[in-house]
Amino acid sequence: MPFSRSFLSEEQLLCSICLDVFNNPVSTPCGHSFCMTCIGHYWDSVKHCQCPLCKQTFKRKPDLHINRTLREIIEQFKHMKENLGASGGDGAGREAEEGVRKQDSVDGTVRPVPLCPKHHRNLELFCRSDLECVCVECGQTEHQSHDITCAEKEWQSHKTEIQEMTKERMQKVDEIKQSLDDMKVSNTHEVQRSMQLFGALISSLERSQAGLLEVTEINRRSAEHQAELMIRELEQEITELRRRSTALAKLAQTENYITGLKGYSDVSTPMSMKDWTGVSLTCDLGTKAVYSSVCQLVEQFKEELQKVPAVCESEENTGICRYVLKITFYCSVYISRCCKVFFLSQDLITGFPFCVLGCEGFTSGRHYWEVEVDGKTDWDLGVASHSCNRKGKITVSPSNGYWFLSLRDKNNYAFRTQPSTALPLRLRPQKIGLFVDYEKGQLSFYNVDAKMHIYTFMDNFSETIYPFFSPCTNKTGTNDAPLVITPVLLD
Repeated sequence: MPFSRSFLSEEQLLCSICLDVFNNPVSTPCGHSFCMTCIGHYWDSVKHCQCPLCKQTFKRKPDLHINRTLREIIEQFKHMKENLGASGGDGAGREAEEGVRKQDSVDGTVRPVPLCPKHHRNLELFCRSDLECVCVECGQTEHQSHDITCAEKEWQSHKTEIQEMTKERMQKVDEIKQSLDDMKVSNTHEVQRSMQLFGALISSLERSQAGLLEVTEINRRSAEHQAELMIRELEQEITELRRRSTALAKLAQTENYITGLKGYSDVSTPMSMKDWTGVSLTCDLGTKAVYSSVCQLVEQFKEELQKVPAVCESEENTGICRYVLKITFYCSVYISRCCKVFFLSQDLITGFPFCVLGCEGFTSGRHYWEVEVDGKTDWDLGVASHSCNRKGKITVSPSNGYWFLSLRDKNNYAFRTQPSTALPLRLRPQKIGLFVDYEKGQLSFYNVDAKMHIYTFMDNFSETIYPFFSPCTNKTGTNDAPLVITPVLLD
């Protein structure tokens, strides 16, 4: 059907990217139309597929097809425009008489552009010296010595410049949005790290406080027991001295010298009295060692805090702070048949990447310790021999000096033999107990909270073996919880 210029104007058929009439128009899911080539180039230059006009983002790049109806309208419009220009119709005549024709501007509006007032010709040239459009005759006369270029080419150059500036700013918007997303991730990591760091300190202080209370209670009871023994012994001696004093008082009233001498002989027999001159009750509650351990803990916490800015600074060029969470050993406890509890400081740890060994090894006896594994998806616990390979590619198995239980992917438990021995566990352990009997060659694992046996491996230990710990890799934050060696208190 025919269209009149009053019904449809050229500005309604312009692509908002190239600012020209649509060429093979396509429509996005949000309803806006663009040249197929323009929208294709635009999406190739941005990170996320989105509409240049309304900024609606699409999860995947839409499959675009030519809008045939819109293309037919454009073809009819062009054909109508050509016919009006060729026939010199009323509309075209009025434009010629008024010396005006319509042309699109940079901002998409339609404004009247005059013909050359002197020669009444189209303004086909652009004078860069005077910054104005001129006709061909003007260019050959008064503008002959000026910098003249094609007006259409000059306009295309300006349009390209505007498009590039628009593209750069849209890319900057995407960059700022990505930085904001990175900042949110960084904030989450910082909150997690601070909770773990301060939680570790609080837990350690609580355990130190519990240890202090226990030590003071044990020493108080010991002092009470010693005091009771000394008081009982003193009271026995006082009773004996009072008995002899009473007997001497009675003898003093006796007139019979034979009876008096005989009784005095019995009373004056030397007593096995203790010399109490240097005896005193010790008031030391044994807290000095605990307080010293707490001081070391606080210093280590300060050192850990001082590492935080350095870690952030080393990562700042990536646009996000990623924190390396190291394995934390709060205290280690070893039990044997002849002693109770030994608290070992964090200095006991030596090791290699992702794995550590206890400094104190075993060549005899029975030993037991417990490790908290709550919140971890992967870990290794057990013992390793003194001669085990610690460099390069390591094959872990009893034949290579490694005896340990492993967790992988949160639910897969196995003892690392060749091949591994899978251990389907109904209850997921929060704390693992490890028991070693060196002479028997026994290594046992227990679910401490559930009081359940997990697995026992029998072998012949022929050299020094060490406690083995591995928190495994961080796995982008899903396995960043620490292994915590917890105290074991025996009655």
